[in-house]
Amino acid sequence: MHGICASHAPASALPPPRRHFIEGCIMNTWPHQSHLTLAAMPNAAYWARRHVENVLAEWQAETLQTDAKLVVSEFISNAVRVVGTLDVQTQAAYVQEPRAVSYVELAQLEQVKLRLYYGSGLLLIEVWDSNEQPPVEQLPDFESENGRGLFVVRAFCEKWGWYPTFTTDLSGEPRQSGKVVWAELVQP
Repeated sequence: MHGICASHAPASALPPPRRHFIEGCIMNTWPHQSHLTLAAMPNAAYWARRHVENVLAEWQAETLQTDAKLVVSEFISNAVRVVGTLDVQTQAAYVQEPRAVSYVELAQLEQVKLRLYYGSGLLLIEVWDSNEQPPVEQLPDFESENGRGLFVVRAFCEKWGWYPTFTTDLSGEPRQSGKVVWAELVQP
């Protein structure tokens, strides 16, 4: 559920209230916040990195840019991979000529959400997707082209983890509606 290094809890358990500690104080509101919703497309990680770069420059936290872009890129890429994207034919058409794909087709895509929170030298990165499965950290296979993302994230972050998200159905019962993967970076 809510764990460092992707520890797990029963899916039926509700997550505890989210609080983050900065210099001994509970931060229920962060001085700087940014939220970005992206279509689950292959170029989502690119746009997320650009957003991180611009936002951290605005917040005068440029020293976190390199690590934050790496973490965001891994989280967004994983989210896009697990929730799906355009079918192969439509994706090929989009890559060749983006205007060849109708807005209706793009509007039907899954979404991923990036949230950034910053204060007192701490950056909290959260990425939401609709897939309910927890992220899986694998030992890296150095001959493979992928599969090292969360291993790399662990090396760059103070902490990272994930928690399930819930919505209420029509009967008032909570049901899982995805997950958030999060990481904390500390300004040097």
